[in-house]
Amino acid sequence: MPSCQTLQVRGRTFVAGDLHGCLSPLQSILQQVHFSADQGDVCILLGDLTDRGPDSPGCLKLLDQPGIFAIQGNHEQMCCSAWREEPLSEYCWIRNGGNWFYELPPEEQRRTKEYWLPRLEQLPLVIDLFTADNLHIGICHADPVFNDWQELLTALNEYKQKKREDLIEKLIWSRERISLANKTDLLSDAYRIKGVDWCIMGHTPIRPTPFRKGNCIWLDSGAVFPGGYLSVLEIGKELHCYQASK
Repeated sequence: MPSCQTLQVRGRTFVAGDLHGCLSPLQSILQQVHFSADQGDVCILLGDLTDRGPDSPGCLKLLDQPGIFAIQGNHEQMCCSAWREEPLSEYCWIRNGGNWFYELPPEEQRRTKEYWLPRLEQLPLVIDLFTADNLHIGICHADPVFNDWQELLTALNEYKQKKREDLIEKLIWSRERISLANKTDLLSDAYRIKGVDWCIMGHTPIRPTPFRKGNCIWLDSGAVFPGGYLSVLEIGKELHCYQASK
């Protein structure tokens, strides 16, 4: 899988929390803000596009739309592992909402897997983004692991084998930083990621959203869960958050 995708945005920058198959709230928000890829707007999806919600196939199709970019989350990892038929992966994915795939007709399963497996495997782990206002934004699914964005990018390029696997697991699974942020105002260095203006993450449902500590922003509002909603953050000289429920 690619480590990093660098984006220079000429229009507006939007970042959407974990979709989990909840397509309609995103469509509603993008319509509300008059999202225009033709005008250079981009929308970054924070991973976990599928599973649990009503329209996982529709959320995958977002990746074919202009102006839409995504990173790999833990649910993309589970999906790809199941499609590669790795041991126990199918069981793990179904337990976490992957049953939507096995409910498709066999021929549709084949086409879905054939088309989307290589696409999901090629999603970057992080996006290094520069807005039209010259803000530097670091985007990852769960946690940047280090307190320095460049240190993360260097590690992704240089770590080998088991050390790299451990790094990726923390990058897309860890809840340590947000757990601390939600409990204490101590350890302030942990919420100031050097080298970026903002570090934006999803993975852990938390409300109210966005949840901000230092220059860290968590954006998963638990759209697929009762009482949850989707949060989409517009990042410019000021931050604006748009929200909609399924």
